[in-house]
Amino acid sequence: MTHRIVLFGATGFTGRLLAERLAAQGAAAMLAGRSEGSVRELAERLGLEWRVADALRQNSVFALLEPGDVLVSTVGPFVKWGEAAVRAAIAAKGVYIDSTGEPPFIRRVFEEFGPPAERAGAALLPAMGYDFVPGALAGALALEQAGPAATRVDVGYYAFGAGISAGTRRSAVGIMFEDGYAFRAGALRTARIAERVRSFRVKGKDRDAIAVGGAEHFTLPPVHPGLTEVNVYLGWFPALARPLQAGSLAGSVAMRLPGVRGALKAAGDRLVEVGGGADQPGSGISWVVGEAYDPGGSQLAEVHLSGGEPYALTAGILAWAARRAAAHGVEGTGALGPVQAFGLRELEDGCREAGLERVSDAAAA
Repeated sequence: MTHRIVLFGATGFTGRLLAERLAAQGAAAMLAGRSEGSVRELAERLGLEWRVADALRQNSVFALLEPGDVLVSTVGPFVKWGEAAVRAAIAAKGVYIDSTGEPPFIRRVFEEFGPPAERAGAALLPAMGYDFVPGALAGALALEQAGPAATRVDVGYYAFGAGISAGTRRSAVGIMFEDGYAFRAGALRTARIAERVRSFRVKGKDRDAIAVGGAEHFTLPPVHPGLTEVNVYLGWFPALARPLQAGSLAGSVAMRLPGVRGALKAAGDRLVEVGGGADQPGSGISWVVGEAYDPGGSQLAEVHLSGGEPYALTAGILAWAARRAAAHGVEGTGALGPVQAFGLRELEDGCREAGLERVSDAAAA
């Protein structure tokens, strides 16, 4: 039985890209958003159903779903507005998929919402876009190639010529003022954003990247039980990696002072709204690296993936995951990673459909 796809946040930047992708692929999706005029105009243009729902009115989000529906949420910042959609999917015993790249929200989905979702028979798949599906795939492929001797995996994200939407800027403000995390010595622990910096060899050049919390910290250990360390690095702005690391270390003391965190975050929110400009992501490319290591630190395997610019890639991955979940369901319940939910080979095929391809060793160097 094919279940419905419900897209919540359809009139935002990523939501529109995804709605257009689903319509072009012939998926029977229902669009939902808080502005009746905007969601109706989009749905009528694409020939899809529509409903009005607002994250501030939780009941309106619950009312969108029928049992077993696939709910795709692109409503961010997720730390502020994401909870209603997760709870609605759990109540409907459905499949929840989102586009978040916000580490605090990812952690909350796995730790807080995962257990009740498992008890209810629902499946939660957060971060099913450019952050952090390509890294899960690259890391899993590197671990598969390395075999059981691998105990550590490093993932690096890069984008060339890509712009940043206003929604992403708003999410980034929240991330920079929240505690990060890392998976080390076989367990998740709190870690500062940018406390580590390393370089990856990408397109013939060593490029710096800063450590961030990612979904891979939760999603890769279950598919490779020997893992004791997972590191995720963001290399979008390599020239800023070392300054951000210094700022993170210096700022960690100030952030403990009463009121400082809230004041800085409020100032960041105002800057985003005043100076954000239009959503104009570029036509660049995405590049993701996965490297597997043994306990002594020797590299055992390296995998490079490349695709379109991050927003188009996110829309493609979300569309594939939603259609696949609606038609065939997913493997397991609770909070899941993409390899767990779909299997490595099928995930690789789905990412290829979305435009993400494995790069040859010669091209990677």
